[in-house]
Amino acid sequence: MAPVRLSKLSTLNYRNLAPDTLEFPAGVTGVWGENGAGKTNLLEAAYLALTGRTEAGRLEELVLAGQAEAYVRADVLEGGSLSVQEVGIGRGRRQLKVDGVRTRTGDLPRGSAVLIRPEDSELVFGSPSQRRAYLDSLLGRLSARYAEQLSRYERTVSQRNAALREGQDWALDVWDAPLVTLGRDIMEFRARALVRLEELARHANAELGSRKALDIRLLESTDPASYAQTLHARRAEELARGVTLTGPHRDDLELTLGGLNAGTYASRGEGRTAALSLRYAELQLLSERFGEPPVLLIDDWTAELDPQRRQFLLDLAASVPQAIVTGTEQPPGAQLALQAAAGRFTPQPQRQEEMPA
Repeated sequence: MAPVRLSKLSTLNYRNLAPDTLEFPAGVTGVWGENGAGKTNLLEAAYLALTGRTEAGRLEELVLAGQAEAYVRADVLEGGSLSVQEVGIGRGRRQLKVDGVRTRTGDLPRGSAVLIRPEDSELVFGSPSQRRAYLDSLLGRLSARYAEQLSRYERTVSQRNAALREGQDWALDVWDAPLVTLGRDIMEFRARALVRLEELARHANAELGSRKALDIRLLESTDPASYAQTLHARRAEELARGVTLTGPHRDDLELTLGGLNAGTYASRGEGRTAALSLRYAELQLLSERFGEPPVLLIDDWTAELDPQRRQFLLDLAASVPQAIVTGTEQPPGAQLALQAAAGRFTPQPQRQEEMPA
């Protein structure tokens, strides 16, 4: 398969980015400038345009203050073909189009981009919901069936919760059967995928110099075999609380370093390394699934990183067909250098020592 490449990115009213169209070559593009210059927003806009996904809690956070809507567009090359992916954003809504035809997030190329950010440390130190979101997002991109089963499961949980809040004990039997069927599929898929995810993440953690083995396991509220029995046993408690307490929507992804819970006992540096290892595993799994590496987006390659981890990121960027790397320092070896200031990006000459002889 031919690699996906971001040819052009256009934005309008996206946070502090000035309306513009930027062209990106193959290889590494380095974006550098002071904090607040728009570097992170540029990467987030590229990720949104390529995948239809965003880390923002609310869509309106992406819209420039004083404006009602924002827009991003990616001109995407794959092999010899060009497609145009557009995302329109308003209050509480998102509209996606490919070549002018409305579509859904799941219909965009699922292996198109990976975003690595300093905030990824929250995958280690943050809440179980953040780790579930990471896992579900990755598995949904690896498998369209997983994404569909998860969507159906979440709808079923919502409907069952409504019955619980209404005290409709008689209705729970209607929802329990599909909940168990869908939940078992999700748990079993997670368990299978976790074998390779852990293998890749452990390798990266060791490559990054960690002396503590990274282990990853699911902390499940039940197991597939006894899911139905657990639901029945907790029914009275669920009716009292008005919420479904058992199932994959309540599970956690436990990360341990040297046998100790990383969220509790890891240092900030160890947590950053473990989080980076998860993103490395994501990149490799998507590459294996789709036959080519995604576009790699690395935000602030200098943030909280020692020289070994900085070099790991630079080597990772150089290993894929296309990467965009931001930082307060210009990353070495970039095919294109853009200086960021007030949401604008100006091409700069390569450093003299990086120019070809």
